[in-house]
Amino acid sequence: MLADADGRLEHVPAFWRPGGVPLPPPVCAALNRWVHASLVAEDPDAMAAVAVDAVAASRGDLHRACLHAVTEANRRPLRLDRDGVLRGTVTEFLDDVFHAMMTGSRRLPDKDTFLCLAARAGAALADGAPPGFSELDADVRGEVYLRAVTAFVGAPAAALTWLVCARQLADLVAARRRAGAVEEASPEHVALETLRLWPPAWQHRRPVLHDHRIGPLEALAGDEVVVPAYALQRHPRHWTDPDVFDPGRWAGSSSRPQAFVPFSIGPGACVGASFEVRWLAAVAKHLAATPPLALTRRSGNPCVTAVFSAPEHELGARA
Repeated sequence: MLADADGRLEHVPAFWRPGGVPLPPPVCAALNRWVHASLVAEDPDAMAAVAVDAVAASRGDLHRACLHAVTEANRRPLRLDRDGVLRGTVTEFLDDVFHAMMTGSRRLPDKDTFLCLAARAGAALADGAPPGFSELDADVRGEVYLRAVTAFVGAPAAALTWLVCARQLADLVAARRRAGAVEEASPEHVALETLRLWPPAWQHRRPVLHDHRIGPLEALAGDEVVVPAYALQRHPRHWTDPDVFDPGRWAGSSSRPQAFVPFSIGPGACVGASFEVRWLAAVAKHLAATPPLALTRRSGNPCVTAVFSAPEHELGARA
């Protein structure tokens, strides 16, 4: 379904579709090259160290701490070290728009606030914008940039919340822990198992462009095909003891199972997938070397919105 070669599904990611209108293919290609080139130029281990240090020094809401920690780690690719106005705009966007969407306190962003911030970001990017941005109108440029912020920060921050909880808490959400599972495993296997059980992109959606059949089902134009990564990655047909947090299951395997799709597959797959695994593995390594963080759970259910994130926790206080 995701490796669609006949143009029956929309593969342009949502953050390259401002206002629901796909950007021209050359602009999308330029923006994807920018994302890829920005990540290639970064050291995932150094970025992970920045993020872990920032979380360890934080107090208060875990989600907010992780959002800002990952943003600080991405300050160069997001150009936040060049422009104070842009940095302030991104901070306001994370605090006033994206945090509410990530935790589910708001189902949809405040449109007026988002458009105001997008206009401010677009103006700040008028000079020295990343390749592809200069061809866009200022308001669209700002909206696309803030959507790119969610790509650089949103899913990695959600993965970070899960990894912090997996390393710090005895009781896991929707999973059982195998004794010694984390301590005995390599950081990469801890990262892969975290992404398997708690994928930030818990489902992959593709709008249907043309009527066609998928097996016994008829997919009509205007429908959406939804591939549930969360369910696939816990299906007993594909995984032994699927609800057990066991990083050791990845040892001795040279390839990843086809049912492991945290980054999607096909034309719409995440361009930063390889980097994200290396970064999260480095985070696992740095967390293992960090004194235990004080966490107090404030809710029992995960935060399920466009991203799948850990339940709300308070940093810096013991239960």
